[in-house]
Order: sequence, then C-alpha cells, then structure tokens
Amino acid sequence: MLFFGLILGIAIALMRFHKVPVLSQLLSGATEIVRGAPFLILVYAVYFALPSIGIELEAFETGIVVLTITATAYLSEVFRSGLLAIDKGQFEAAHALGLNYWQSLFSVVLPQVFKICLPSMVGQIVLTIKDTSIVSLVGMVEIVRTSRQIMQITLNPLVAFSIVGGYFALVCYPLIVFSKKLEKRAAR
Repeated sequence: MLFFGLILGIAIALMRFHKVPVLSQLLSGATEIVRGAPFLILVYAVYFALPSIGIELEAFETGIVVLTITATAYLSEVFRSGLLAIDKGQFEAAHALGLNYWQSLFSVVLPQVFKICLPSMVGQIVLTIKDTSIVSLVGMVEIVRTSRQIMQITLNPLVAFSIVGGYFALVCYPLIVFSKKLEKRAAR
C-alpha cells in the first residue's frame, strides 16, 4: 500500500505540476476530497457504502484500498510541493545538457525532490502505519483489534495496550531515526 501510494503520489504530483488539462483539475479535486475527509469516514464509505453500488470488499481489502488512496493523496501533495521548490533553472540546465524529459526528471529533478520531501514523506508513512489501527473498526484483524481481544480475555487493558504501543514504537521509531540520518547525510 505504501509502495503504490509512493508511485501513484509521484505520478499525480507530476500531472498536477505540469498542469495536464482537465486531468490536473480532476486529480486536484479528488486529492482535496480525500485529504479533507476524516480517515474513518473513508473506511466506512468504502466498506459500507460501496456494496450499495455492487462493489463489496472484505475488511482486509478495504484497509488496503483506503490506506493506499489516502497515502497517495497526501504523498502527491508532498511531492508536488517538492517539485514546486525546485528552481525551473534545473529543468533548463538538464535540457541544455541534452537530456530528454525523462532523463532530466530521473537524473536531476527527482533526486532533489526526494531530498526536499524526505521529512514530510517519512512523516506521512508513519501516519499511514498508525492509521492501520482505525481499519480494525470494520473487522480487519490487526494488532489493535487483537489487543482488544486479549484485553477481553485477561481483563488487563494496561498490558494489552502497552504491547500495542510498544509495537507501534518498534515499527515507527526506526523509520524516524532513519529519516533523520538520511536528512543529515543529504545536508552534507
């Protein structure tokens, strides 16, 4: 889901950055709708509303779809802002060196965009990981739902939710540390 969110986010950012007629406006509207809607509402909409038009998804599929859509929307804005931060002279310089659009994009522009976007990108990835807990509300069995089941058996919420907190810290903290190391390395 994060991989597809990254790829689709870059593609949408490029289409919006280059102002592709009509498509750019449609993508802008869709991005703002997804970013403006509470995550839980998106989960409920996909899980409960789509069956009314004949599209039925299991809880796991709902989680993947909604997490991918939201990651795509937020990451597209992160990448678009990174593209806007790159001086147009970079594109012109790449063109002057004889690079075509794709060569200049992958060799000159995107490496700079990733350097600029790294903190926001990692922050969004961490938020997406945390959002997995909300998907448990439609029946997807994941760590928060499992901890609630353990709590009901043991009647000890402190232990159950301490384990969940530890899990999220164990997954998210290394990403944050890795991001800081990459930022320091990129700053040199």
